[in-house]
Amino acid sequence: MEIDPSLESIPVIPQLQMDLDFMADQEYMEPDPTLVSEYQDAIFAYKQEMEIKLLPDPYYMNRQSDLTWHYRTQLIEWLVQVHDRFDLLQETMHLCVNYLDRFLSKIAIPIDQLQLAGMVALLLASKYEEIQSPAIEELVFLGGNVYTAARVRLAEIGMLHALNYDMGAPGPMSFLRRISRVNDYDMDIRVLAKYFSDVTLCDHRFIGLPSSMIAAVSYRASMALLFRGEWTAMHEQVSGYAEPMLKAWVNILLVMLEQPAQTHHAVFLKYQSESFMKSSEYVQSLGVAQLRAFQCIFSRK
Repeated sequence: MEIDPSLESIPVIPQLQMDLDFMADQEYMEPDPTLVSEYQDAIFAYKQEMEIKLLPDPYYMNRQSDLTWHYRTQLIEWLVQVHDRFDLLQETMHLCVNYLDRFLSKIAIPIDQLQLAGMVALLLASKYEEIQSPAIEELVFLGGNVYTAARVRLAEIGMLHALNYDMGAPGPMSFLRRISRVNDYDMDIRVLAKYFSDVTLCDHRFIGLPSSMIAAVSYRASMALLFRGEWTAMHEQVSGYAEPMLKAWVNILLVMLEQPAQTHHAVFLKYQSESFMKSSEYVQSLGVAQLRAFQCIFSRK
């Protein structure tokens, strides 16, 4: 399926208003020492600043003469497979796509260098997040030996310069962990929300969303499809987003879930595994009629 390159229908992102002091109300949640609560105000204030500072330009494709959003989707599908092949962290995949989109926001490249850009973005993200990153030679092999290892190293230097060495873009996982505390770390909600956050990587309309909002959209959709209650005042306080700010994006996600083979095939296959509780299969078991019923619900709110 060819993705519509038009961005005119994308909802406007409201100004993020996150209450960073949600731990003050101990009536709702007991302190969790693993979250270093004495530092978390400063930590999440920094993350909030950096997620906005390091957002890609959602309109960058207008300046790419050889590329289209469809080519980007194909590249993401390949990157998901390579990422899964090396069993890398989910944070690494989101950081990789952030690097890729920020690079393409600044540098126009020919189509024959797009896979190289994706390969380098994954390499840099794995060096930032992983204990051990994949070897360049392995990436070259999985890329069909189109590029030499020396060419990858040169491209790596070029991407670092283009990104101004700003490599610490926060992904949705830390925000997702924070929201999940409201539901006592419900594993079902959280794993399904991880699936949804990966699905958003495949559609250009989510490029301009901060990671905290991706986490909130994914978590809200997960709660809905698992029939786990409403978005409460505590969810809003912890995430920083009221439900009306999320509903248009939840609907875009729900539409994508109707036809995984056309919108996020590699992600769908990845989340069929037992390690991800067969999340993608569960969504498909609901059926298109149920997904559309949820769309109607969120449209009315």
